[in-house]
Amino acid sequence: MNNKLDKRDFNRFPMEFVLKVSAEDNEGKKFDEKAVLQDISGGGARFISQQAGRYFPGQLLDLIIYLPGTDDVKSYMNGKATVVRINPADNSGISEKSRGISIAVKLDTLLYLERDERTA
Repeated sequence: MNNKLDKRDFNRFPMEFVLKVSAEDNEGKKFDEKAVLQDISGGGARFISQQAGRYFPGQLLDLIIYLPGTDDVKSYMNGKATVVRINPADNSGISEKSRGISIAVKLDTLLYLERDERTA
């Protein structure tokens, strides 16, 4: 029997939303990537990247999580995060989009909900 206690402060919620990541790689080159959010909690998130070589522990990221909307309202959440772990993806997601490398991040700011005014 495993008596190891879960040290998480928040529950994780699985979801597959499109995520835009903006950051600088370890050579200082800016990049943007569309990725797939795999899960999120009150303190962190995990997403699947197809560009593993651009990420490293301690890296600062700007995140935009695109939320499903209606024809009338489209919105997103944005915030800042720090990479804490990089692992091979477990490929246990719902779709092929879950293949790639798994990037775990700590949320450094609250995620702010904003309306995409381009659709208004």
